[in-house]
Amino acid sequence: MADSPAIDPALLDRLRRGFPLRLDRMGEFWIADDRVTHPRVQDVLHAGLDVSEGGEPTMHLGDQWCYLTVDDCYLRVIRVRSAADGGALLLQLDDGRSVTLDPTTLWEEPDQGLRCAVPARRSGRPLSARFTNLAQIELAERIDLEAEPRPELVVGDARWPIPESAP
Repeated sequence: MADSPAIDPALLDRLRRGFPLRLDRMGEFWIADDRVTHPRVQDVLHAGLDVSEGGEPTMHLGDQWCYLTVDDCYLRVIRVRSAADGGALLLQLDDGRSVTLDPTTLWEEPDQGLRCAVPARRSGRPLSARFTNLAQIELAERIDLEAEPRPELVVGDARWPIPESAP
């Protein structure tokens, strides 16, 4: 079988940018005006989330990829639990992974709740993740609200202030 001809790079970029894929604030994918409803398709799309070297949102499916619009955060933290040794917090993400919280990335977006950064599956580059209400409740037992000047995350003997802007 003969190799297929290469696609013009400018055309390929237009095709990648023109695909109408969007991730809304609730973590739902949309293709144009149609919500993606099949759970396995949603899982594949979540697993393919990444960010380009230039900081643009991308979605990978095997060797193919496209740009997408992300309305809020790439991922949602759906559960928080302590690691077996008690020295770290594990975040259950809506892409199915469990990752260790890097406390230096945790911050509170005023009137919107807690956010942090987690590594992308593919590149390891940081992706924004918003804590769901349940995850915030689970994390609350580790937050000292009386700390000054800002609340602090407490894990073991370590404390990290929770800023009101991204670190």
